[in-house]
Amino acid sequence: MAHYQTFQQHNQTDLAGLFVYPADIVPLFIPLLLFILFAIVMMGTYFSQRRLTTKGDFLSSFVTASFFVAVVASVMTLVDGLINLLTLSITYGVFIISVMFLLFSEDKV
Repeated sequence: MAHYQTFQQHNQTDLAGLFVYPADIVPLFIPLLLFILFAIVMMGTYFSQRRLTTKGDFLSSFVTASFFVAVVASVMTLVDGLINLLTLSITYGVFIISVMFLLFSEDKV
């Protein structure tokens, strides 16, 4: 019979334990959480721009979302065992590449 680890056996009783426990059990939990945050922020900023100016800028929304996720991933490094170096590197890489695309894009206003 398989022995499954419960939350009480994980020995995390603080608020950080609510995020560390699923990250230990399911390794894709934190990258999926960051992707969901990225999608929410990107769609929110894009459709807000489109509503206010009748024209949405996808690239600036992409940069805004990648900056937000990079900051959230940096804060996640404060909790031991929450985010790994590969996920943090990918997050920073996406942010740097999106800024480069924005800087070198032809659609200058």
